[in-house]
Amino acid sequence: VVRRIFTNSRERWRQQNVNGAFAELRRLIPTHPPDRKLSKNEILRLALRYINFLDGILMEQDLRGGSWGRAGSLEEEDEAQGPLTLLLKRNTLVCSLWSEFSFKDQTVLT
Repeated sequence: VVRRIFTNSRERWRQQNVNGAFAELRRLIPTHPPDRKLSKNEILRLALRYINFLDGILMEQDLRGGSWGRAGSLEEEDEAQGPLTLLLKRNTLVCSLWSEFSFKDQTVLT
């Protein structure tokens, strides 16, 4: 009986850790609407797509020599405003590009 209680407790702790990791990963994936409920499968699939998307942006940036494409060279435009402004603008650009990318093909999740 004691062994079964210990085993059940350990499994409950393990499952809580897994669920916590999924919740943390879910918070990192931008979706519309932001509070949309996703299954664990959807979270993993979207995380893979988002990582590949971000990797593609970095590869494209390297090919363009540091430029951010149609937004122009953010480094040149915002050099005087500081690194935080540059980071916020990059984040906004990445989020808008992700929105365009993720809504083009919604069939990946089904």
